[in-house]
Amino acid sequence: QAVSHINGMHAVLVLGEALKNKFGMTARWDLANGWDSGNDHGMFSQGAQGGTEPGVNPWTPRPAFYHMYFFQKFLGDRLVASSVANTTSVETYASSFSSGQVGVTLVNKSPSAQTIEIKIQNFRMGNRFYWYTLAGGNDNGEFSRKVFVNGMGPSGAAGGPENYTSLNPYSASTQNGIKISLPPRTVVCLVVDKK
Repeated sequence: QAVSHINGMHAVLVLGEALKNKFGMTARWDLANGWDSGNDHGMFSQGAQGGTEPGVNPWTPRPAFYHMYFFQKFLGDRLVASSVANTTSVETYASSFSSGQVGVTLVNKSPSAQTIEIKIQNFRMGNRFYWYTLAGGNDNGEFSRKVFVNGMGPSGAAGGPENYTSLNPYSASTQNGIKISLPPRTVVCLVVDKK
């Protein structure tokens, strides 16, 4: 469904694949539209007044907005090759920042949790890595109208956390390598410090 967390995952997949395939531009349809029982392609809701979406304030960002925000935040200056071994359920998009860090976005398409070990070639890791996990809620089955970022979600019936720009990332040491747990149907955006 177009207003769901799954649509946010789809947005990351489309943008990531466009980058991998060297597309110069992608366009997303559209900023705001009509509710139509959840078949709305708008990134923002017109709310109960403008589009009859129940329980939502006008211009509330939909889950796809949060997915694209964090994907962009963790996308460096140069896309670099990346792959995932031993599973076809996880997609990866990696990049390097001109400031020296490495960014990696992982998309777990599976209804099962996955644990991924990240190995970076030709890179001297710093002491820590940081990440955000974007997951759906338990409303509307597989097509939650909510997105939770590091466990923080919306106060209303749909969308994501209002304080998304100031949420603290999770953090861990790189001393024993980088292993990340991906809950079912999630997006994880992470960055690794340089040495």
